[in-house]
Amino acid sequence: MSRTGIDDLRKPALIVGMLACAASLWAWRLGGVLAVFVVLATLLCAAAFLLSLRAQRRRAKLVAQLPSFLDGIVRLIVLGNSVPAAFQAALLTTEAPLRECLDHVSHMLRTGVEIDRALHQVSLVYRARELELVGAVLRLSVRYGGRADVMLERMATFMRDLEQAQRELTAMSAETRLSAWVLALLPFLIGGFLIVTNPDYFASMWNDVTGRKLVWLALVLQATGAFLLYRLTRLRSVL
Repeated sequence: MSRTGIDDLRKPALIVGMLACAASLWAWRLGGVLAVFVVLATLLCAAAFLLSLRAQRRRAKLVAQLPSFLDGIVRLIVLGNSVPAAFQAALLTTEAPLRECLDHVSHMLRTGVEIDRALHQVSLVYRARELELVGAVLRLSVRYGGRADVMLERMATFMRDLEQAQRELTAMSAETRLSAWVLALLPFLIGGFLIVTNPDYFASMWNDVTGRKLVWLALVLQATGAFLLYRLTRLRSVL
């Protein structure tokens, strides 16, 4: 929930529960118990997909805010502030979702946790390794000294260049990723539609021993193919 930015889970859970009950009742009237399981599985996958998509978008926005945050730290260091003081001061002008993330870091710093460990723990929660890199640079500058402003400025420039490269790669691979989504989801959607609308058609195969083995084999092959398509279109493994 921290990764997706949902503070109150009760209202979304209530809406999803009502939709699940209504869809289950409709599926039970059309296709029986098996159709209910299919509908519930579909709703569960859809909810997981939406939460994952929300978390990815929030993480992308968080990473996009990091260069501006680092620029703020650099300006404060140039004016004569120490690295910890510059970090705390730049935090006050940061907007969400990076502000929420850094608030956890600030709270851990007040309890005595070192800045690199605090940023490492937060990076695990939000799955943003860029925060861990920032923590390592700040920790080195605090412990050994050196030009922290130069390192942070170069890091901000690198993050901007990387973000631009990711956008260009996303634009060039849009057609491939769309094809992968269609190929991965189409068999599940067609199979679920057939089970809900015409359960007798699927039951004749499910009640047969050989047919049931073929169904399980098809599910395994489909899951394997979806995973391979995901790996092929995963942009972060390229950059």
